[in-house]
Amino acid sequence: MKSSINSRITIYRETIVDQLVRILQNRILNGELKPKTRISEAGVAKEFGISRVPAREALQRLEDMKLIKKNHLGREVTELSPEEFKETYELKNVIEAYGAMHGAMKAQADEIAKIRSTVNLMEKFTSENDLNSLRYINYEFHDLLVSCCRNKLLIDTYQSLVKQIRWATSLSLELPMRPKESFREHKEIFEAFINKNAKKVRVLLEKHSNENMKRVLSQMEKKWNSHQQSIKKKRK
Repeated sequence: MKSSINSRITIYRETIVDQLVRILQNRILNGELKPKTRISEAGVAKEFGISRVPAREALQRLEDMKLIKKNHLGREVTELSPEEFKETYELKNVIEAYGAMHGAMKAQADEIAKIRSTVNLMEKFTSENDLNSLRYINYEFHDLLVSCCRNKLLIDTYQSLVKQIRWATSLSLELPMRPKESFREHKEIFEAFINKNAKKVRVLLEKHSNENMKRVLSQMEKKWNSHQQSIKKKRK
């Protein structure tokens, strides 16, 4: 969640729902909440001492991210498949790179100023090792690049896909030295964007996103294999 205090400074604050999503997301991704584990509004509300309204919104966001799902018994943690994640991420990467490429040719001065502001904040948060704020500004940078293409169908499709895999940013940024590398990559993409070098924007963004996907897949596959082995042991 963000709030602006003037045209140049943006402060990022987490709402209760943001915090719930982050905590529950981390529990799912680190294996604390195993696949098929039941999770309910009432249980979340009781554990965190809150009403069911923010609990409901947090669980809805986790559903959008495909980290939990509904069935006839309620909600449960999804069994994350690396292959399904890869397919979604690859499609997102293609659409994002195409949108940003066209956005580079259509971006107006005010839009470029907003993107420049995100790059400046990215540098600040990287130097402070503020991974939480860095995660949000990373989202905004990518969203702004795509929004400049002015293709509503493309933007809506991108947003639908990115909801499902946005949690992957957290895993990638937690790797040693990754925040600094990520900032350098974003700065290079931005420079190509403002110079209207559409082809370079597409190439750099595809490389950046595909490398992120590989890093996350590597971590996911380790957890997936560990989970599958534990299931086999229980069945013996």
